[in-house]
Amino acid sequence: MPDWTHLTKRLEALLRLKTFPVAFKLLEDAEELNKNPWVRRLPHKVTTCQLITIVRTFDWTVGATAEDFVSPRCTSIIGLTDLPDYIRDGTMRSMVWCATVEDARKCEESIPLIPTGKYHAVILGPLVYNPFDPDIILVYGNPAQMMLLINAIQFRNYERMQFFSVGESACADAIAQCYLTGKPALTIPCYGERRYGHAQDDEMVMAIPNGYYEKIVDGLEQLYKRGIRYPISQFGAQVDPSPGLFAAYGNPPDE
Repeated sequence: MPDWTHLTKRLEALLRLKTFPVAFKLLEDAEELNKNPWVRRLPHKVTTCQLITIVRTFDWTVGATAEDFVSPRCTSIIGLTDLPDYIRDGTMRSMVWCATVEDARKCEESIPLIPTGKYHAVILGPLVYNPFDPDIILVYGNPAQMMLLINAIQFRNYERMQFFSVGESACADAIAQCYLTGKPALTIPCYGERRYGHAQDDEMVMAIPNGYYEKIVDGLEQLYKRGIRYPISQFGAQVDPSPGLFAAYGNPPDE
């Protein structure tokens, strides 16, 4: 298992994150929750985004089974239950988010879902404490910090990256998309995550497969050595940019 503590402290220092990176793991055996001495089980119904916020701001380790969630919307995205027909057919979403039931049904069909049947619980904790070996890591930050995460991913073995937004239920764009594709997934937190999970106006989230984490930290460090750092230094909107560009890239070749 990687040294998650060491890697996370490096990531936090390089990006100056405001909240803890979150370790996220789905469990085949719900009894594993009882084997972790740090797990807290909340005494009331919750949403996935509330659990994430408790981890990244309180630095608690939390766990839940399907019965702990307030809505099958949450549990269906992370593979704990199937989606009920009244949600799948667009009836519920059309009440608020879409003009017609047909529009809402199209939305539901587009939302990535982790398949059901394998997992029966979820555990989340601050990655910096090495709580367990995660499936994915959730990192919250502003657009500049997310840009640098993308640059770090692309530093070696470059690939153009694609990201998605289903609108509301954006945890699917992060958690489920990352889980299903095995690639980092960046998205904009939705209305629900801002209302119930307290995501801030300037925050975005990236879900990172655990196999990418060391690559990202290394990429951030290599970019730091080349002067690409957070916070980003500003050169000035009303000055000739030539000195700054040429200092980084060298003088242009003679025509």
